[in-house]
Amino acid sequence: MNYDEIVAAFEKEDREDADRIEEEIQGNAPISVPFDPNLIRIRRDPFTLGELIDKIEYNEVNFNTSFQRKSDLWDGTKQSRLIESVLLRLPLPAFYFDEVIENEDNIENRRSVWQVIDGLQRCSAFNHFIVKKDLALENLEFLTRFNGMKYDELPRELQRRIQQTPITTYIVEKGTPEEVKFNIFKRINTGGLVLTAQEIRHAMNQGIAADFVAELAVMPSFKQATCYIISPERMEDRDFVTRFVSFYLQDYKSYQPDLDSFLTKGMSQIKNITQEQRGKMKQGFEDAMVAAYKIFGNDAFRKRTDIEDRRKPLNKALFEVLSVLLGKLSLEERDLLIKRGKRFREKFIELNRDDAFRYSISSGTGQRDSVIRRYAETIRIINETLSND
Repeated sequence: MNYDEIVAAFEKEDREDADRIEEEIQGNAPISVPFDPNLIRIRRDPFTLGELIDKIEYNEVNFNTSFQRKSDLWDGTKQSRLIESVLLRLPLPAFYFDEVIENEDNIENRRSVWQVIDGLQRCSAFNHFIVKKDLALENLEFLTRFNGMKYDELPRELQRRIQQTPITTYIVEKGTPEEVKFNIFKRINTGGLVLTAQEIRHAMNQGIAADFVAELAVMPSFKQATCYIISPERMEDRDFVTRFVSFYLQDYKSYQPDLDSFLTKGMSQIKNITQEQRGKMKQGFEDAMVAAYKIFGNDAFRKRTDIEDRRKPLNKALFEVLSVLLGKLSLEERDLLIKRGKRFREKFIELNRDDAFRYSISSGTGQRDSVIRRYAETIRIINETLSND
């Protein structure tokens, strides 16, 4: 049975392995250059709930951050019991916000907008009950006489109690470096629905960067090359794309652990390049996906040490290195590599038998030596394939 026949046979086999994305250990390497504590800018502001509600009312709290956790996950009972806690004068957990200055160069229109790091569901509940006034209290445990009431129907004394309730807010100030802010987000985000690394990156890079990554993640060529199995839930698909973007924009030789910080820097650079450069990168991604599928078929971005092996799950490190290197080839080089696909597949299988390379795409993906090795070795077999017979 030749290679193409085996690939065709894989399409008929059980999808059990294909429905799993290979887990990786990433971002666990020690930070080689410690953060300067002077760069960490977090202030604690004494606030009242009324002041927070005022910011919500004037759209100065950003609910549309595309965190991939939605702002309306709490049902009416849970929202109502939060309001009941305030009425009972029970202390609320601290709120954490990321400060974004809009229209910074326009003094008249300049304003501070807060993106919610922690406290999104609480802010949403206050928004519904006090600002939108579309929440009627229900299933209260102690103040049952107020069941069915909306904010305007509460006694004035209780409305005042809500407005004057003291809360603790922590503001991550503008100017905090992205890699420092990313680690702050990870440490703060310890309870509730914990954000993934990519969700944090997305929240920190709203606008051009987040939109560009989202645009690449829905491209049909990407979905086809990855067999339509990468879930958009928790932004897993965008995590794959961010790997491509980050190593496309940043030379792999400049890589320093940890991987999360490198990806965060890479994503933040999207907004600093021209539209023409973004267009070129998008085309490179498209070309890489098409080439990978033409060369490997449904076996793209998967480890293989033998032609007879059962198909393995998708591998993020392989996706990263192959997508970047294929995307940076010239049109002539890419066409020749596709033409010599059988030779390249054979060299790829041989490379996957090497213990050091296999480690670089498995357990040690975030280590500098691993990154250098997987790029250098993949470049080598590409060049060997393209060289004259």
